[in-house]
Amino acid sequence: TTSAPPAGVPAGPAPTPVPTPAAKPAPTPAPTQIATAKPAPATPAPAAKPAPAPAPAKPADKPVTVAKAAGGSWYAGQPTSNYVVQILGTSSETAAQNFVKEQGGEYRYFKKVLNGKPLYVITYGNFANRDAAVSAIKALPAKVQAGKPWPRTVASVQQELATTR
Repeated sequence: TTSAPPAGVPAGPAPTPVPTPAAKPAPTPAPTQIATAKPAPATPAPAAKPAPAPAPAKPADKPVTVAKAAGGSWYAGQPTSNYVVQILGTSSETAAQNFVKEQGGEYRYFKKVLNGKPLYVITYGNFANRDAAVSAIKALPAKVQAGKPWPRTVASVQQELATTR
């Protein structure tokens, strides 16, 4: 063993080289993983391009807005158990159209006949239940709330439309 240490003069430094190679493999995989992570974000970037495709769906909502102004066709296609919030009624279709345009969003109107005269009823939203409709009323602008809007079933609107036709 004595002659082994003189030949093992490098044996003293040998423990040092053993930790050094162990330290080198750890840093090497880390940069490799970072390089792998960069291509992964590149893949979602192309996926973001198809995301703008749903944006054109909003323009499709505009034709729906036109259909809303046309009258009861939108209401006929809704589940009878759903609710809308009745905002107001007016004898002027122009006033109803202007209100819907000003408010935008989920406002629409339908025409009914009351005492032999046309009445344009403006509603808001489409809710699965009465509680959701009541909650929506609380979120409406104060100016709209001042008119004391109230929830009503889509079925009741459909009944009115049926008697008007």
